[in-house]
Amino acid sequence: MTDLLETRPNSARLDEVISQEPTAGHIFDFAPKKAVPALAILVNVSAGAYRFFGLMRLRRALKTAGLEDQVPLIQCFGHELQDKALGLACSGVLAIGVFGGDGSARTVALALRGLDVPTLPLPGGTLNRLCFRVHGHANLTKILRDFARAKPVWLTGGLANEHAFLVASGFGPWMAFQDMRETIRAHGFLKGLSALRLLRRDLFAGKLTIQGSGQRRDVVIAAPTFVDAAFGLGEHSDEFNLPSLEVAEARLQGIGSTLWLAAHVLACRWRQLGYAQAHIVTEKMIEIDGEEIVGLVDGERRSFGHSVHLRVVQRAALVLSTRTTFEC
Repeated sequence: MTDLLETRPNSARLDEVISQEPTAGHIFDFAPKKAVPALAILVNVSAGAYRFFGLMRLRRALKTAGLEDQVPLIQCFGHELQDKALGLACSGVLAIGVFGGDGSARTVALALRGLDVPTLPLPGGTLNRLCFRVHGHANLTKILRDFARAKPVWLTGGLANEHAFLVASGFGPWMAFQDMRETIRAHGFLKGLSALRLLRRDLFAGKLTIQGSGQRRDVVIAAPTFVDAAFGLGEHSDEFNLPSLEVAEARLQGIGSTLWLAAHVLACRWRQLGYAQAHIVTEKMIEIDGEEIVGLVDGERRSFGHSVHLRVVQRAALVLSTRTTFEC
């Protein structure tokens, strides 16, 4: 076990193992076995759903799916997910479910890359966007009920400098809105309101510059699929060219245009705005004037210095999808 942990890459450094392609076309038999369960579920006790409901929702969904006596639940904190996942993989478990948010599922999926052990994302976080990408929905009971017919598929991902993402990464002072939301989620509404004092300063503290065009932007979002789909807001109708990233950019003129953009995002009409554009690329450079770039990688805050190198990664993670048809 020690040797395996020493040779596995950190989940945030996917660029170190891009050349180590896992075996393709592996066949999984999810028939229950007495010695080793086909599925074990890691439960992130720091995730939003666990803090509100504990194990109640998960146990009820397992019972509805007829899996309550077959699937062990392993509770752990977020920083323990990688080691717990590697331990389960060594024990012979064929698939590892993750009950947590996007960051939890991403950590486990990247840690298991190359071991032919797929990850089953389960909606236990705040937004659960990876579940929408993998399963087409975030219904916990339905995912577990359809587990028996789930298929292993490869997800295309992306890199923002050395940080890997499977759903989306966002950059720029506009990410202060996300910080306020996370403050409310973690510390309550009153603490979140105190973040409003910093919002106006952070929102327009610096401008992102897109290399090549020289255009200046307030927000840049990159996703290994259409940005709409990455946020669980429906899928764009045009065909997506894989493997590639969609990079969406917007220049904001003040609070009014920011709120107008947010409303159009929720209505899936942001592409009609003149100050928002999207491009499909394989790589892109972003720079900033002034302070360092603040970014969110699958919902987790990261600092990127003064430049971000975005690039696409094929076969980034092996996951179990309950969709009848799937294009990664």
